[in-house]
Amino acid sequence: MRDVRTDFPLLRRQPDGKRIVYLDSAATALKPQTVVDAVSHFYTSQTAAVHRAVHRLAEEATEAYENARVRIAHFFHVAPQEVVFTRGATSAINLVRRGFPHLRRTAATAMEHHSNLLPWAFHDGGTIIAVDAEGNVDLRQLDEALERGLELLALTHLSNVLGCQPDVAEIVARAHAAGAMVLLDAAQSAAHMPVQPRKLDVDFMTVSGHKMLGPSGVGLLYGKAELLDRMQPDQLGGHIVDQVHLSGYELQKPPHRFEAGTPPIEGVLGWGAGVDYLEDLGMEQVALHQQDLVRYAHERLQRIPHVRIVGPSDPAHRQALLSFNVDGLEAHGVARMLSQRFNV
Repeated sequence: MRDVRTDFPLLRRQPDGKRIVYLDSAATALKPQTVVDAVSHFYTSQTAAVHRAVHRLAEEATEAYENARVRIAHFFHVAPQEVVFTRGATSAINLVRRGFPHLRRTAATAMEHHSNLLPWAFHDGGTIIAVDAEGNVDLRQLDEALERGLELLALTHLSNVLGCQPDVAEIVARAHAAGAMVLLDAAQSAAHMPVQPRKLDVDFMTVSGHKMLGPSGVGLLYGKAELLDRMQPDQLGGHIVDQVHLSGYELQKPPHRFEAGTPPIEGVLGWGAGVDYLEDLGMEQVALHQQDLVRYAHERLQRIPHVRIVGPSDPAHRQALLSFNVDGLEAHGVARMLSQRFNV
């Protein structure tokens, strides 16, 4: 794995003469220079609305925007028409929630991010599937929910707290055998390992661009083509229609029918550059490097008195992150101390 620090402009800062140690990628990733340059190029040389006009700048912007869709789709080994751009993973999850308003029996696991928990668990017919201390989904509870007619299961691909991956293949097989759909939240995993929703056979997948080195305010929904055809758009407005008459309108085909209004153009272009950067690194190499870092951190933290590691006890069952508590100390206090003393 090459040294990539110099690719990230923010890491040139040295507050109080100390370099920054950035360990907050679960919240948002730093941006390499190539992403900054892609956004800057749009603002300085290509600013225009996409899909709205036929002048030179608009055609250039539209071509660049749709080319980014192709590159991002290729990154996940899916078709461009299966990629819906959204404001982020949260927006993508809620797009599915509102796109199937008839869904009543839905569930989420107890280790979901709030964005993937609130839409599915807290309503009549919603339920939460338990998870043990090692991050294993309670398959007995899942089977019971499926027997009661579960229609959709929301499942994280990588827990942003425990750092563990559920057995997606086993869970998807059980859900599909019972006729339920599976929505996979890949916001945490997509920047850290190869992710192929078709191979996993999930029905939907949501991703956040800013955690994949891209700008904030952009994400995507992947959906199987036949399911996107059945979904209702959650917003009505410009660009989603093919024809408008005084008596009604005709929707465009997916993905454009779900992208009402002016999209986050600079976000998509920057994200495309971020995906190019990740592909250049090689996602297999990224995953191996992070596994080495997790093992190293796990081994060193175990040496420190009063530190208790949260989640899987075997570092081989972790990906990308590691959570811990310090006996007698409040978590925010520990984080603030590390920041003030060591620029962590």
